Amino acid sequence: MSAKPTKTVIFTYQQLSNIGCEIIIRGSIAFMRNAFPQFRLKFVLCSYHADRDRQLLSDIADVEIVPMVWWKRYVRGVLVKSGLEKRFWTPRFAEKHFDKADLLMSVGGDIYSMASGDLPNDWLGWERYATRKGIPSIMFGANMDKIEGLPASKQAELIEHLNRFRVILVRDAANLEYLAGFGVKDNVDFYPDPIFTLRPETEIARDQIRKIGVNLTPIVRREYGDPAFERMAKIIDLLVAEGYTVKLIPHVYDTDNSPALDDRIALDHLYSFISPSSRDKVEPHSGPMSLAEISPKIADVDLFIGARMHSCLNAMTLGKPTYFLSYSTKARTMVDWLQAGPMRDTPERIACGASDAIDSETVLSFIKQNQPSQDLPKHRPSFVNQEMRDEMVNQMQGLGIL
Repeated sequence: MSAKPTKTVIFTYQQLSNIGCEIIIRGSIAFMRNAFPQFRLKFVLCSYHADRDRQLLSDIADVEIVPMVWWKRYVRGVLVKSGLEKRFWTPRFAEKHFDKADLLMSVGGDIYSMASGDLPNDWLGWERYATRKGIPSIMFGANMDKIEGLPASKQAELIEHLNRFRVILVRDAANLEYLAGFGVKDNVDFYPDPIFTLRPETEIARDQIRKIGVNLTPIVRREYGDPAFERMAKIIDLLVAEGYTVKLIPHVYDTDNSPALDDRIALDHLYSFISPSSRDKVEPHSGPMSLAEISPKIADVDLFIGARMHSCLNAMTLGKPTYFLSYSTKARTMVDWLQAGPMRDTPERIACGASDAIDSETVLSFIKQNQPSQDLPKHRPSFVNQEMRDEMVNQMQGLGIL
C-alpha cells in the first residue's frame, strides 16, 4: 500500500497559555484530519515558548513547533517605519517554515475585534504573505464584530482581506448575516466552534448544586473597572451565606504575569474583594494550567459562571449548567445559537448576562432552575452530528484547498 501524500498546514499565531487557544488548535487539527483523510497532514505552529508548547501538544502526531526569532522583530520594525509592511510583511520565525506550507489556517476570528478600533495588522499580514506565496487561506472558528467601528478606509481593507479567504467558517449563525452586511458572504459558512469537534455531544449532569465555579478576566476589569469585581464579590459572599462553596477557575495565564492577560491575577483581585468571613468557603486557583489540568477542576463543580468564552464552553460541554458573562456580543450570539439548536430541549442549562450587570437574584434564580428534580428527563445534546460533519467535509474537499 502506498503512503498517503503529505500536506502541511500552518496556523496563525496562537498563545497556548490561553486554554481557549489550545482548544481551538486541538479541535482544528481534529477537524482537518477528519475532512482530509486522504492526506497525511502535518501542522506547524510558531511559538515564543517552543519547549513548553512542544510538551503541551506532545500527544498529537505530526505537530511541529517552530520558535520565534528574536531579531525578526527589528526587521518588522524597519518595515513598519518605512511603510513597507503591507507589501513585505514577514513572519517572526524562519520563513522556510511558512514557505513549505500547503495551506494557511487562521483560527479564532475574534482577534479582529480586539484591536480597539484598529486593524490587527499582523493577522492581515499572515494572509497577505500566504497570498503572495500562492498558499491558500481558510479561517475556522471565526467570530466577527465591531467592524462598523472602523474608519471607512480600514473597513475596506479588512473586507478585501476577508474576501481573499477560500472559506470562513463562523462559529455561530448570527455571524453569517453580520458579515453579509459588509459584503463578505460568498466564502462564509457556519460550522460550530472547534471545541465541539473535540466534544461533539455531552451528557447533561443532574447533580445537586453545591459547588460553583467562577471565572473572571482582565478584559472585564479593563472594560468595566473594579465595580464589576466588587459586584461579583458580593454575589460570592451571598452564595457562601446560602451554603454554597465557590471555586475560582482561570482559563488564561501569562508567562510574564501580565495583569492585562492573566486570569489568575484577575481572580486574585476578585478574591481581595470577598469578605474575609467568606474566604474559607472560596477556593483560589493553584497549580499548573492546560486543558488537561483545568477541565477536571471544571468537572468538579456543579455550576459554572464565566467570562472567558471557552471556559464557558468547556463547562457546558462537560454537562454543567453555565452562565456566560458577556463583555461583547459573542457570548450572546453563542447562547442564542445553542438555545435555538443543540440545547433547545434544555435551554435552562445556559444563560447570558452582562459582566457589569449580573446580580445575586439572577444567579440564585439560575441555580434554582438547575437544581435536580425527579421529573427531569435525561438529555444528551449533540453539537456536531455525523450529517453536519459529512456535509462540511464534502464542502471543504470541493474547495480544492489541498
